[in-house]
Amino acid sequence: MTQSTATPAPRAARRSVWRAVSRRVLRVLAPVLRPVRDWQAPRIHQWMMHQASKPIELPGKSALVIAPHHDDETFGCGGLIALKRDAGVHVKIVIVTDGRQSHGSVPGTDVDALTQTRKREALRAINILGVAGEDVHFLDLPDQGLLKLDEARRKQAVAQLADLLRTFRPEELYVNHRTDRHPDHEAAYRLTESAIAEAAVPLRVNQNPNRLIWKGPCRVSLRPKDLAGALRLDVRAAQERKDRAIALYASQLPVLPPGFVGQFQQGYELFFPTERAN
Repeated sequence: MTQSTATPAPRAARRSVWRAVSRRVLRVLAPVLRPVRDWQAPRIHQWMMHQASKPIELPGKSALVIAPHHDDETFGCGGLIALKRDAGVHVKIVIVTDGRQSHGSVPGTDVDALTQTRKREALRAINILGVAGEDVHFLDLPDQGLLKLDEARRKQAVAQLADLLRTFRPEELYVNHRTDRHPDHEAAYRLTESAIAEAAVPLRVNQNPNRLIWKGPCRVSLRPKDLAGALRLDVRAAQERKDRAIALYASQLPVLPPGFVGQFQQGYELFFPTERAN
């Protein structure tokens, strides 16, 4: 008997097929799943905020905040930024993408005008938090395209971030969670990791969970360990300013899920520390 030389499909190919099938199923079930998510996510967030996290004091250290999109810096770290600036601590902000795809499902959107609108909104919002325009950096990478960057553009983005790390030398860095349930958010985290390695500067990295629990209900990929070790910062003294900054993102508020903004208006912010050996 001749032994078959056929080999099983590579694991990566099977995963790709599974992801494609999963996306199709989720699209079909979306009308049912979205209301479940909108009910479930605020409850998980409330549990994380008040039971599954530990309180911390405001770190009096210079900080670089890396935001995938215009508004992520305010949602995830707005209170922290304002309090640091109140204390005279230097903060710089990087906004990674150009933001042009936020209204992809809205027919007739002028994406070029939208990118300029989002920049203006960001500068005004960040100014309310106490950070001047010269401390805000826009990389203008393609929105919804960070995972698809070619190697040359990816290296350029990493080099830009690494140069800023070397020149600014912040003591802390804040970036979205590594599994933040948005392709640009997760890709921005990986770009940041590469930039830290290239810059070889000592700093503490903190991850903020903007979309961690909002992508969909009962995600099998959201494991308990993803929610473990959260730290809670009391930002009630800056909440009014944060709310005003959020309100300035008028182009974005209509396209966000119901209840999404409310998680950032409770007077506390969550961070997951990442230990580094730098």
